[in-house]
Amino acid sequence: MSHATSPQPGTPNPEALKGEQAILTGCLLDAGIWAITMVAALWGNSLTLLGECVRGGLLILLEVVLLMLLRRINRGTIADYDYGTRKLEQFANLVVGIAMGLGALWLLSGMIQRVGVVQEQSAAGMAMGAAAGLANLAINTWVFLLLWRASRNATSIIVNGQLMSRLSKVISSALVAVAVLVNAWLGPVGIGGWADLAGTTVVIVVMLTFGARLIHEALPHLIDRALNERQQAAINRALAATFDSYDELLAVRTRTQGSDAWIEIEIGFAPDRRMGEVHALSQQITARIQNLIKGAHILVIPRSIG
Repeated sequence: MSHATSPQPGTPNPEALKGEQAILTGCLLDAGIWAITMVAALWGNSLTLLGECVRGGLLILLEVVLLMLLRRINRGTIADYDYGTRKLEQFANLVVGIAMGLGALWLLSGMIQRVGVVQEQSAAGMAMGAAAGLANLAINTWVFLLLWRASRNATSIIVNGQLMSRLSKVISSALVAVAVLVNAWLGPVGIGGWADLAGTTVVIVVMLTFGARLIHEALPHLIDRALNERQQAAINRALAATFDSYDELLAVRTRTQGSDAWIEIEIGFAPDRRMGEVHALSQQITARIQNLIKGAHILVIPRSIG
C-alpha cells in the first residue's frame, strides 16, 4: 500500500513555533503556580483557592492535550485522520467541560456547608494564598499577552482558542485574588469569611459558564451536525446554476468539522457523457460553492445512471 500522500514530518514556521512556545510557557507556569496554590489552599483552609485548583488543574490537562496535538499538526506527523484532528480537540473539550460541571457542583456543596460556620484558617497559609493569587494573575496576564502576539498572524484554532481561554483566566483570577486578599487581611470571621464564599461563587460561576461553553461547542461537531440554513441555501444556488449540465442530483451530505464545512455531492450522468465534460462540471460546481462558502472542503462524486 502506497503512502505517497501521507504528510511528511517537517519544521514548523516561526509563527507556528510562537504559538507552541506561548502555550508551553503557559502550561509550565500554570503547573508551578497550581502546586503552590494547592499547598496554600490546604494550609489556609481556603475554599476559594481549592476551587481555583480544581478549575486550573482541569484546564492544565486540556492545555497539555491541545499542545501535543498542535505540535503534531505543525510538524505534519498526523496521518491517521483524513478529516483532521478537530474531533480529538472537541472530545477533549467535552471531557473537560463535563469535569468542570461536576467540579462546580462539588464546590457548591462545600460552600453551602460553610455558610454561617466560622472556619479555622492559618494566617500564614492565607498570606501564602494571597501571594499565590497575585502571582497567578500576573502569570495569566503575561501568557495572555504572549498568546495575543502569537495569534495576530496565526490561523490555528488551537492558538486562538487558548487566547480566549486565557482571557477568561485573567478575569477570574483577578476576582479570586481580590477575594483571597480580603479573606487573608480580615480573617475567617465576618467580611473575611464572606469574601471566601464570594470568591468560591466566582469560581463556580466561571466553571459552569466555561464548562457549558465547551460542551455546547463540542457536541454538534462530535455528532456531525449539518451546515446551517444559510450555507445549505448557498449550495442549492450553486447546484441550480448548473442544473442543465448534469442529469440527476443524487445526494448532498454536509457536516461541520471544527469551524470547517465539509460537503459531499453525488451527481448522476448518463453513461455516454465524456469524462472530460464530467470533470469540468465537477470543478465548476466546486468553484461556485467555494466562492459562496469560504474555506469549504468539497467532494463532487460523479455516478453513472440510466
